[in-house]
Amino acid sequence: MSEVEESAISVRQEKIVAAATGVFLRFGLRKTTMDDVAKQAGISRQGLYLHFKSKDVLFRAMVESMLSSMESSVKYALERDDLPVADRLLEAYEAFHGLTVGKVELSHFSELLEAASSFAGPRMREMERRFVADIVQLLDRTGHAALWAEDGISATDLAEHLFATSAGAKYESATLDEYRARMHVAVRIVTRGTA
Repeated sequence: MSEVEESAISVRQEKIVAAATGVFLRFGLRKTTMDDVAKQAGISRQGLYLHFKSKDVLFRAMVESMLSSMESSVKYALERDDLPVADRLLEAYEAFHGLTVGKVELSHFSELLEAASSFAGPRMREMERRFVADIVQLLDRTGHAALWAEDGISATDLAEHLFATSAGAKYESATLDEYRARMHVAVRIVTRGTA
């Protein structure tokens, strides 16, 4: 197979995974059928099976795609020196937790998370650990953590607090705008310090 043919297959697979993401988030893993995905992707069911031999393989590809996208978006947000720290934090947390806000039925969320954790759990936990560590570094490097030191609150405390707030806001927000509003308050508190 030529490089051009492999590239075309990869692009098609990415489009299929993008279509599948919407279907899985809307219907959950159990209720999603390959027919649903094929219709959403605009291809035949047989064409879908040429790229993904089963629903489980497709689901794994979707989770991998989401995790990779999340990692690169978080990294980009945290490295944006053109933005104030508060905006970088908001972008990073939205990239980490906001991806599914308003897109997944809460009744399906547990099922999807459990299924993803069954094969990607260690990677997901490592991503969380690294994310919090990156937030700690940002808060230390920019002096925001120092504003809280005399109150006995460390950069790790602040980063973990923001992470927990973001995780909770993800579940409690019906829309991305609602999630952003909740996180905006939390980030403003952390970045303003005790003043």
